Amino acid sequence: MSDRPERGTAPPGPAAPPGSATTGEAATTAEAATSVEPVEPAAFPSEAEIDRAVDRLYAQRLPDWERARVRAQQVLGAVARATTAGGDTSRLDVTQFRIKDRRRASDKMRRVLRDEPELAPFVATDPERVVPDVVGLKVLCKTPRDLADVVAALRAYCASPDTDVSLLQERDYVGAPKDSGYRAFHLLLRVPIEDAIGDDAVSVEVQVKTRLQDAWSELTHEDMYKPGGALKPDRFHTSVARAMAGLLSEVDLLADELATELDARTEGDEERRETVVIDGEAATHRGRRTVTVRTTGARFALAVDGEGRQGLIPAVRIKELLGSESRIDVDDHLQVDDVLTVDVEENSKGLYFYPVSLPARD
Repeated sequence: MSDRPERGTAPPGPAAPPGSATTGEAATTAEAATSVEPVEPAAFPSEAEIDRAVDRLYAQRLPDWERARVRAQQVLGAVARATTAGGDTSRLDVTQFRIKDRRRASDKMRRVLRDEPELAPFVATDPERVVPDVVGLKVLCKTPRDLADVVAALRAYCASPDTDVSLLQERDYVGAPKDSGYRAFHLLLRVPIEDAIGDDAVSVEVQVKTRLQDAWSELTHEDMYKPGGALKPDRFHTSVARAMAGLLSEVDLLADELATELDARTEGDEERRETVVIDGEAATHRGRRTVTVRTTGARFALAVDGEGRQGLIPAVRIKELLGSESRIDVDDHLQVDDVLTVDVEENSKGLYFYPVSLPARD
């Protein structure tokens, strides 16, 4: 979706009027015209010219970039809320961002021009076109399922007629990892801003990745080895980095399976019966006792009884007590150190505490 000019293209010349010359004569005339008026290639900017262009860009656009960053994070916050649908918001972290250091931007511009020299004229006229990812945000997800949900939700948001934020480009490094093993999904957004000093919109790069994909970058010291880094990856580093990426990808898939199973155990729609069915299996009633809440979250709470046994309080039981059909956050209704009277239910999959009632709040 890049709007960069295609390399090697040139406007067609005018057609010769009928009868003005033969095909051979026209070709000779065209060749002569070309030799008389050669087109000079654009001068390639020097390192000093690149640095000055970047300095001017930062002096002018830094306030615009900051406003675009704030607005883009608001968009990601809305997307995260839509993705979790009132559930466990801790699954997504949309707080991380960066505005590229100007020296890094200069280095990036040099690398881009080395690979795409046709962009050289834009260094003086539109340097942001050469380096469109100065503003960057990161979305960290617990599982690949969450990553896919965020990407789909962000696409839908940008396609909505109710927003002026648009999607310029996608790069899927999850389905097609880089040779180094790097995995993530990159989206380039066009974010309009009010009272801009320069253009009225800013390109913002959003990197969506799992926490393990992000950890891979730290563990392999990616910043040191990526293009422009201080070190060149040798065969050993490359093989180890790829192996680590593959192993972490397998762990991500296992995390997906665990999350799916946990959802089934804590957010099911089974009806309360005399015999409790939990995750498709009948549970044995172990009596009624008093427990103390130790931790709470969106989908469940954990509590301990007087014998030190830990049990899970599922969201489905809190929904029953509230008489709610919609999703709820357990930690909105239970707090650490709450003392509850519960029915104890147990099957081969776990020990569950079903509160008899919710604690009264002042």
